[in-house]
Order: sequence, then C-alpha cells, then structure tokens
Amino acid sequence: MVPSSLMFRVFTASRQAHLRPGKSFLRSFHNTATLRSIVKPASGDLTADLTRDKPEETILSTVAEPPSITQAIEEAVDDILKAAKTRATKAKKKVLRAAEDGVPPKKPRKKAIPSAVAHSDSTSIPPVPDSPTKPQKQGRRGPGKPKKDPNSITTELEKESKSAPAERKKFLGHTRPEEPRNDITEYLRWGYGGNWQGAKPLGDRRRMNIVSEDACDAVLARLKPSLERHMGCDILDINPGAGVWSAKLHDFLKPRTHILLEPDTKMYGPLLDPLVMAPNSTYKLVPKSGLVWGHLEGVLSQEYLPLQTARKRDDPRVEERNDTLLVTANLGYSPKKPYKGFTSLAQMVIYQFMGAVTAHSLFQKYGLVRMLVWINDEEKHNILPRTIGDRRKASVEAGFACEKVEEVASSTVHMGHGLREPELDLQSGREVLQRMANSGIQIPEGRESILVQQLNGADVPNSRIQRFQAVSSKEETAAAIDDPQKEKMRQNRLKSRLAGEALSASVCDTYEDILKTAKVIHDSPDSEEQRAYHADFWERLRHWEMDVSKLSRTNRHHVQAGCDNRLAIRRDQPLLLWDRREIEPIRLDKHEFFPARTMCLFDIQPKTLIPILRDNYPNNYDILEFLLGSFYTLPSQSVRNGLIGLWPGAYEWIDAECPSLKDIRKGGHPDLNHLTVRMLSDEMMVEMVDAWLRWPFKPTRYQMLSRMGSATHDAAGVMEVDD
Repeated sequence: MVPSSLMFRVFTASRQAHLRPGKSFLRSFHNTATLRSIVKPASGDLTADLTRDKPEETILSTVAEPPSITQAIEEAVDDILKAAKTRATKAKKKVLRAAEDGVPPKKPRKKAIPSAVAHSDSTSIPPVPDSPTKPQKQGRRGPGKPKKDPNSITTELEKESKSAPAERKKFLGHTRPEEPRNDITEYLRWGYGGNWQGAKPLGDRRRMNIVSEDACDAVLARLKPSLERHMGCDILDINPGAGVWSAKLHDFLKPRTHILLEPDTKMYGPLLDPLVMAPNSTYKLVPKSGLVWGHLEGVLSQEYLPLQTARKRDDPRVEERNDTLLVTANLGYSPKKPYKGFTSLAQMVIYQFMGAVTAHSLFQKYGLVRMLVWINDEEKHNILPRTIGDRRKASVEAGFACEKVEEVASSTVHMGHGLREPELDLQSGREVLQRMANSGIQIPEGRESILVQQLNGADVPNSRIQRFQAVSSKEETAAAIDDPQKEKMRQNRLKSRLAGEALSASVCDTYEDILKTAKVIHDSPDSEEQRAYHADFWERLRHWEMDVSKLSRTNRHHVQAGCDNRLAIRRDQPLLLWDRREIEPIRLDKHEFFPARTMCLFDIQPKTLIPILRDNYPNNYDILEFLLGSFYTLPSQSVRNGLIGLWPGAYEWIDAECPSLKDIRKGGHPDLNHLTVRMLSDEMMVEMVDAWLRWPFKPTRYQMLSRMGSATHDAAGVMEVDD
C-alpha cells in the first residue's frame, strides 16, 4: 500500500492534470532519503494495490495511470532536491545582474544558505561583491531613518578592543580614560559597563558616588563652623568609592591619618591610587570592607590608629566627645540593597552604628565619635522622619543615642509615605530660618531648599486646598484629556478629595479646641468652675468621637494623622528631630552624582545616655528596647492598647505610675485611648522605664528577650523563674 501521506485522488485524467510537483504535497517529509525509500517500492506494488477489489472498468483506467503517477512523484522529488542547490545560485546571479545594471535588488534575502553553495554541482562562481545599500523609502513624512545592523556594532567593538592597547581599551561602548582621576564620570561609565551582550562591570553597579566638586565645596562650607574642631584628626573612610568627597574632606581637615576602607579596588583603585601615591600622603588604602565588622575591627588597632586609645565601658572618658577621630561612610545604593531582615543595607548599618554608640563598641570605644554618612535620598525619611507617620523605633532610639541627627544636604524633597498640612511645614521652615539668622548662617545661592523657595515665592500655595489643587492639576493634566466623560470623572474625584481634605481639617480644628479646654482643667485648682470645665470637656470629646465614627475609614485615618502632626509640632519641644533642626539642608541635583540619583548626607553626633539607661547596662536599656519594639509593631495604636498587649498587668501599673501620659501640657491625654504610641515623648518613655524597674511583677530579662525574638540563655533569668 502507498503510505497515507502520499495518497491523493488521481482516478481520472482531470485529477492527474492537477498534480503540481513540489507545491502542496510531500511537505510533511523532512528529508529526501525517507522520500526515496518510499518511492522505490511504489512502482512495483502500485498496480496490485490499486487493482485489488476494484471493478473492471476502474481497474483498466487505473492500470493505465500508474506510470504517470510514479513519474509525477519522481519529478517532484527531483524538484525538491534541486531547489536547495539552485536557490542560493539564483539569488547570487540576481545580485550580480543587479550590480552590473546598477539597480539594487528589490528584496534581498536576509540570510544566505552556505550549504547550497558548498554542494553546488555547477562551475565555480566568482566572488560576489557587497550588495549596494537599499535606498530609503520616502513617504509622506520624509525619508525614513537608516536601519543599523546590530551585528556590525558588536563586531567593530570586538575588533577595536582586541587591537587597542590596555590603557585605551574600549569596553562595551565606553572608552577608558587615560587618566581616570581627571575624568571620573567617564571612567565610572566605562567601569559600570552597559547593556551590551557579555557586559561584565568591574564593580557593584548599584553603588552611588558623588562626582561634583562644587557640591562637596557647598557641603563643607555649610559644615565649616563645626568641622573646624576636627582639624588634624584621624579619618576613617568607609567605602570612599570615587574619592571626590574623600579628597575634599582631606584637603579641608588635613588629617594626620586617612584610612580608606575600599573593598572594590578593581573598580576604584585607579581613582584612589593617585591619592595614596602622592608625596607626603597620609592616606592608607585598605582593600577590605568596612561594613564587615571583622574587617573593621582589624583596622581599629594600634597598627592603623596608633594615636587613638580604646576605653573600657566603666571608664568615664568613654562618655566624652572625641574630636580627634572622624568617621565618614558612603552607604548609597540604587536600587536599595536589601540584607536579611532589613529592606536596606544602609538602614541596617546605621542602626548598628546607633547600637555602637550605646554599647561603646566599634570606633565608639575611643569616645563619642562623629559620623558623616551618605545614603540614597529615597531612604532619608527612615533616619530623620518629617511626619509623625514615618516615626519608627529606629528614629526614637536615635533621639536617645544622639545629640544631633541633621540632614545637611539632599534633594530636599519629602520622600515619606505621607504629607502633612503645608501650614505646618511653613511654620517649621520659618522657625529654622530664624535660628539660622541668629547664628549668622547663610544659604548658598542656587542651593535653596524647596521649602525656602516656597517661603520666598510670591505664588506659593499656603493652604492645604491650594497646594492640593496645584498638585492635582499637575498630575491630572499631564496627559491631555479630550474625553468629556473622563474629564467629568476627574473633576468629581478632585471635588471628593478636596472635600475630604477640608472635612479632615475641620475635624482637627475642633479637636484642638477641645484640648485647649483640657489644659484649662489641668491648670485650674479644684473648684466648681474646674468641675464644670471637666464635664464640658468629656461631653465635647464624646460628641467629637461620634462625628469621627461617621467618617469613612480613609478620612478617619487622615483625621488621626492630622491631629498627631499638629500636636507633635506645637509642643514646647517639637516631637520630631526634623522640627528641631538648626539649619535647613542645602539642595543637591542628581547630575552631581553617578549614577544620576540624588544622595543625602547626614551629620550624626552622638551623646551619652541618660543615667537610668546608662546604669546597669544593658539590662535597663533592654527594657527601653522591649517597650519600643512592642509599641511600634503598630505605631498608630493607642497607648492603652499598647500597654494591654505589653504584659499582663502592665497597663494598670504604668497608668498609675506615669502621670506624664495624662499631662496635656507635656503632650499627654486624659484618655489614653486618644494618645497613640508614636506620640510618646522621650520623657514619657524614660518614666515608663523607671516604673517598669519598680514593678514587682515585671517579667525577667530572659522573658523580655524571648518576646523580642533575641533570647539567649540567661542563668539568672532561669533561676528567677525556678524560685
């Protein structure tokens, strides 16, 4: 039998006439050898197969047709075999003919078939010249753009990289400068590589570097009054990178020793070597990571810092400020580099730097050492929050460990999760400008922050509604909306959001008036008038709660955040470190960094712990960490709920032993259901630690550490439980 793949109807002369070899049939075969093996036996057995169980008339007509069928199949096979051999030959002849006539081919083939040329039985063909470039089609919009061959670029780069000398080697589209120190940006482009196939950057492409000398000069001018006390000190420089900031700081302070802890010497070595090899240089390049504490401890020794003396914890001098040592670090990564449980490596390192201040470990064993730290601008709100919604455990602990955490330079754009009312920002800006004027500090021209520009501008939005309209107009009209229905939806959404803003502000105003009544009650002696104020306060507070409960969940959230932000800045001492700042940060642009992402510089100046936390360290300090860790699992929860979840009986004890929690003059509230844990001041936290130490039913240190997830074997704690 003929295989099913070769069966087709040819029982009449008309059917036979429709056979077209090499067109529609035999397409299911992948090679001609299989086809030959099928065709060979077909000629011998085809007649028998076709005449079996057939009528006589059909047999006669069928028997007469097999030679034609066999011949057609064989011709089709021959055509298939010859097609591969002649396809490339015809194409080349066509190119030759077009080249002789001076006319380019209409549609040149994209890919040649070298196998057809190799197996060609014809005579040798002369070399084919390159096909002329196809003229660009000119349409209605003019001539089209010339198409580039992607392979040609790669080939040229590969050839040039092989033939060029090492110092001028072309690296994936970027040329290595002969003097990297003279063209730092171009060298970093070369070292960071590109998106070409096979790109192998020399170092970590996520690291950020400041490359502008003007920006460094502006920062040093701002820090000059306080930096002068560090003249001739030792500098510990972690991740100097390109070395622009390191060189500027070195030239300003003229240190006796400047240690460069740079692990990526393959990338940044050519930029740092000229500093180290200069005559009378005090630089010391250590090819180790300063973020690995084992490597950092190795540098904190007499070998590298012979003029520094480590103090023991019980030595009073360890609590003194050490101006003979300055630490600077570059922790900028873009995008953020997560590490274990931390969303950012920079946040983890700064958190451990704060821990080193309280424990007097690492370089803080030499005394209280100042730190200048560069980070990604997008992470600054985690270190120094500008709104109460961004206040977290780390920022609260920084207030206990540091005298000053100051934002020296940044993009000056708010990067937090939410904004507060613009009146509060303007109030904070006016106060800091007044403090700067009293100190004689000037803002460099062109480096004014966005807040200062708003204060100096004529048409600056000075209310929440005006600012919201400006922001909404910029966002909503960025893309031209021609659809009337979409425009109507946008207007309705804008009206709804503006109404929500106005409603939240009105509710916050009412709440502030109620708290003024509470202050009168607190300051008044016990009398009939005082009792009348007391009854009026609770009545008005009850009605306010009913009004808030009728709001949507989103508006209730806005009301709570708005009330907290107002009360935080209007205390005698503002709750946020941002509102206590002495200077306004100067503005930096992204083009002053590589990659083009703005960085932020923090000035961190540690201080000694208060006595109750310094005594019996670390036991007493562990109580503070236990309280903060439990409270800030949900920063917006009430103090009452936080104390109830802290430990059985903790709410009843602390409520009676901590009067500042209900002192309205110190930021407290008579009803702890209306005081959130993120509104607790340092004074309130210290008072709670003191009350905790006096609590007879307090948990053991081992139990507290177990709750925090950092439990270790504590023999004393186990003995207390057994007793």
